[in-house]
Amino acid sequence: MQNENARKSKQAVLFFGALTFFAVATFISLYEGSQLDDISWEWPYSAVFTNWFSGGVTSADDILTIDYLVYSAKFEPLFPLIMFVSGMILFLQLSFWIFRGKKIVWSVFLLLCATALLVLSGALMASPTDGLELFSKFFLGTGILIVIFTASWLIKARKLPS
Repeated sequence: MQNENARKSKQAVLFFGALTFFAVATFISLYEGSQLDDISWEWPYSAVFTNWFSGGVTSADDILTIDYLVYSAKFEPLFPLIMFVSGMILFLQLSFWIFRGKKIVWSVFLLLCATALLVLSGALMASPTDGLELFSKFFLGTGILIVIFTASWLIKARKLPS
């Protein structure tokens, strides 16, 4: 019982620690990305979501908040990477809690997430900016780690008696 309580408290500390890092990194990334307001020649390239949803940017007031994160990831990638890592920790922990008793379902879910990361990596591989190229490498590495973890976990589960 005490071991179970210790495990739950470690999970809570990890979850709230990752949540704190995610919130702080998001705030700083948005601040760094707000430089996009002042660089009008970058709007067609970095205001991707505004261009998709609104058809274009005519003034800085038109730019959606998510485009600040895109700009920050392209040119100031440190805090967006911290967002990604802490977000992945939150995402994996939540998925573990949701699929707690369903190991096969969780494994399939993780493999789907890894596939999505690998596809995103491929999409960003030819990026002209160093920041998005770095993200591509992080997505590739994370996708590969998830595949390796899931495969080894499934192999161990098959060898253990039920």
